[in-house]
Amino acid sequence: IYAFGDSYTDTGNAQLLDSSKNLKKGQEKLNNGWLLIDFVRDALNISSLPPYKSVNANFSSGVNFAMAGATVFTEEFLSQHKINSTLMWKDGYHSFQTQIEWYNKFVSDIACKGKNNESCKADMENSLFWVGEIGIDDYVRALRSKVSLRWIKDMAMAHTSRLLATLLDSGAKYIVVEGLPPLGCYPFAKSSRHFVKDDMNCNAKINRVTKAHNHDLQDMLEGFRRRKGANVSISYADYFDAYKVITGNLNKFGFEDAFKACCGHHRNKILNFSFKILCGMSGAETCRDPDSYIHWDGIHLTEAMYRQLSEFFLH
Repeated sequence: IYAFGDSYTDTGNAQLLDSSKNLKKGQEKLNNGWLLIDFVRDALNISSLPPYKSVNANFSSGVNFAMAGATVFTEEFLSQHKINSTLMWKDGYHSFQTQIEWYNKFVSDIACKGKNNESCKADMENSLFWVGEIGIDDYVRALRSKVSLRWIKDMAMAHTSRLLATLLDSGAKYIVVEGLPPLGCYPFAKSSRHFVKDDMNCNAKINRVTKAHNHDLQDMLEGFRRRKGANVSISYADYFDAYKVITGNLNKFGFEDAFKACCGHHRNKILNFSFKILCGMSGAETCRDPDSYIHWDGIHLTEAMYRQLSEFFLH
């Protein structure tokens, strides 16, 4: 497996690069346990999927290139538009282009070292390429800025297209691309003082952009399918609908609350979320039973939620 994405998929790169303010020593992920990619590799009987920045790791079963805090924008753009590029991260900056560069270096220096082009592509054809969410960190960052959410969507599409083209050119044959969940239902989005609610009782504006993002993403994937033909499998993981089904049937899936964060600050008792005191910061508290919560810190999901999502995507 070769995995890409942001903090929803990162299993250690941010921690190894010491770029997260909210990761405690030894903590690899921004939630309370497994991520979706962990359930995916477990279902395929792969014991581990080491992050690319691991030293002396065994990459025989794949690599995780995902990076928490990855952005679709340049550092200059974030600074120019006064977007907080360090929300849950330190000063380290990594765009999604970094992951493409990491992947190309891994292929040339490790995976295909000493092999000809044909042999290299044959190896890649037997791998699963998992592309996690692209753009979430930017939507979160821009929530309190004047940057157009649709502009973020367009940039996310450009990065996704570039990544897919790189993977396909290297010989990738089996690719899964995750859509975005309804971000307007996340505590960070519902914490806005004034917002129009949609039929899910969520932030309508953000969910409209999320739907547009997913619509454009599916159109892009269909374009790649038409160009590459039947020899390549490019699947779409419908995060939005899976999330909607689960939150609409809380008792069935073992959850108590659709919107409240397990780890956060009680300033907002309904959401347990505050941008000023995020999970991991002084003053934040953690719930007693994370398995009954969908949201971990108001931005990321709990292991229990990822477990349920994996059932939708893998079965």
